[in-house]
Amino acid sequence: MSNEAVEPITWRPLALDDITNIAEWFWDFQDVALFDRSLPVPTSVDALRKSWGKSIEYQKSPCGHWFIAVAGDGQPLGIAGLESVNYIQGDAVMPFFVSQAFRKRGLASAMAVSVLDLAFKRLRLHRVTTFYRDDNAATKRALAKLGFSEEGKFREGWFFEGVRKDIVIAGILGREWIASREQVIETVTKSCDLSFMPTCWKEERE
Repeated sequence: MSNEAVEPITWRPLALDDITNIAEWFWDFQDVALFDRSLPVPTSVDALRKSWGKSIEYQKSPCGHWFIAVAGDGQPLGIAGLESVNYIQGDAVMPFFVSQAFRKRGLASAMAVSVLDLAFKRLRLHRVTTFYRDDNAATKRALAKLGFSEEGKFREGWFFEGVRKDIVIAGILGREWIASREQVIETVTKSCDLSFMPTCWKEERE
């Protein structure tokens, strides 16, 4: 854990205006290729706004829920959410991304706790799936801490700069999250020098 004092981080729904501030994350291909295999060329801010607008615009039964972590000075630190939400089958995909300057401080795990609570305690989904590149050791560690299980691979399904890597499929069931939630939060709290405002980590008690 860092000894550096960190002010609370605002955790709120992602807005279309936020896209301008996070656009530069998508211009570093070496980095973003660890998390996203769908961007073959740099994308303009306008194109990103149009693309993301479909995910964050209001819908009665939205297929996506996205959130952003922002520092007190307004600096965006990371995003996470649920995509491809299927309310009939009860499943969704959880992507997340942390800016390079703010990694290794527990933010990915902290964001995921809130997203998993949304998925299983509010939306009442049955399972959450996520995918990552086989050589992305940091994501592998974060998912293991959260209780995800590796469920399989798409062999050589991730292509970047002439090299193919496997795509790892990881998942967690609602009952698994509920059973391990308190322990995960305790582990994340000990290894994380961050605090969300507002936070849904702790249960409200009378």
